[in-house]
Amino acid sequence: MKLNIPATLLLIAWLVGGRTPLLAAADDAAAGQATALQQAAPQKSGPRNAHPDAQWFPDAGLGLFIHWGLASVSATGDLSWGMLANKPWKDVTVTPNFYYGQTNRWKPDAVNYDDLLARAKAAGFTYAVMVTKHHDGFTLWPSEFGDLGTKYSLGGRDFVKEFVAACRKHGLKVGLYYSPPDWWFDREYKSFSMRGPAVGMDHQPVKLPPRPKDHDAKRAELVRGQVRELLKNYGKIDLIWFDGGHGEIPNAEVRELQPGIVVNRRNGGGGDYGDSEGKLPEKRFTGWFETCETCWPARKWSYAEGQGWDTAPEVIEKLVRLRAWGGNLLANVGPKGDGRIPEPALAAWKEMADWMQHSRESVIGAKAGPWPAEVNAPVTTREGLAYVHFLPEFRGEAIWTNAPKAAEARLLRTKDSIPLRYEGGNLHLALPDSLRTKNVDVVKINLTTQP
Repeated sequence: MKLNIPATLLLIAWLVGGRTPLLAAADDAAAGQATALQQAAPQKSGPRNAHPDAQWFPDAGLGLFIHWGLASVSATGDLSWGMLANKPWKDVTVTPNFYYGQTNRWKPDAVNYDDLLARAKAAGFTYAVMVTKHHDGFTLWPSEFGDLGTKYSLGGRDFVKEFVAACRKHGLKVGLYYSPPDWWFDREYKSFSMRGPAVGMDHQPVKLPPRPKDHDAKRAELVRGQVRELLKNYGKIDLIWFDGGHGEIPNAEVRELQPGIVVNRRNGGGGDYGDSEGKLPEKRFTGWFETCETCWPARKWSYAEGQGWDTAPEVIEKLVRLRAWGGNLLANVGPKGDGRIPEPALAAWKEMADWMQHSRESVIGAKAGPWPAEVNAPVTTREGLAYVHFLPEFRGEAIWTNAPKAAEARLLRTKDSIPLRYEGGNLHLALPDSLRTKNVDVVKINLTTQP
């Protein structure tokens, strides 16, 4: 988009879902995966957890999603999904036998959650969600349940323990992702093709035997055992992020083990908040909300080259748009097979850290504002304060209809005073080009009346 496009047209383009080819591909993959997990239909969030320990979530703002596992070893295809043939979206495809064979080549010698989460904290992240087990069934802790995971490889290393300890050290809320679907457990009775005739572990044609009558019950027992380990063995867990669950372990049992935990809505029976995946919401939501987005890389959840990388301004703009409506951004990173964070992610985090030094208050802990109904730029609020966010492509005046009375306005980055004027009860605010950057520029307004 060109810089001289009026702000109203930019807003319309975003609301109707204008997307680049990379973003469109990511959206299509997210939709296809949701269908495969039988979660394509909207799932309503249930009554929110009223426990005092759960009330951090709506103010958190920015979370870090960490997708790391077997697919990261060779960076061929996405985590778990790469081993499915005939996908309706573009992805590298490998056979399940190749995929699972990567266990023998995996050398995660550079995993350092202490360093990773220290950098994330500086970049403005307030919580982190680690994938503990994806659909491939590999547990990143030495689980006593199942036969695939670090108990049988990688020297029994407990990556969950390391992650939780680093979160606590750096003051981030602890989130654990867990997949109830388990394709390793199902492998003898599952087709590894998303369309067409059934194929097996080498993508050869197969006739699948019927599942034993107790198969699903045994898988549910496996799920329950593994989730109970995660919730009992690592102290306080702030959030659990189910993916593809259908109540194998009910949310009520989860809260018996962790009364103050926040639960997402992908375990059947609702959850504490609504969400979108792979794209920002197209209409304003109510209540707690989170969007999870592929960022590093831009088109895949796990590490892969050639998939693009989000820049700091792109991530901050997503964050600002969500915070203006009261939602959180869960931005994903896919570490390399050895555990290193890709350089484009580190570069973005450094730039985000610089931005957070001056403008953090406008997004972390701030409340929603009246955009776009009353103002043509995203606004967040605190008591007696409002923050107007000039997005990188925005040019012209920010206009707030029927605006509250303001005493002064200052650019957060420089503390420069910004002129205000009222016309017919509408507040007009403009940033001169000399004060604009390639990132989101934030003007802090001291109010004499509340919006």
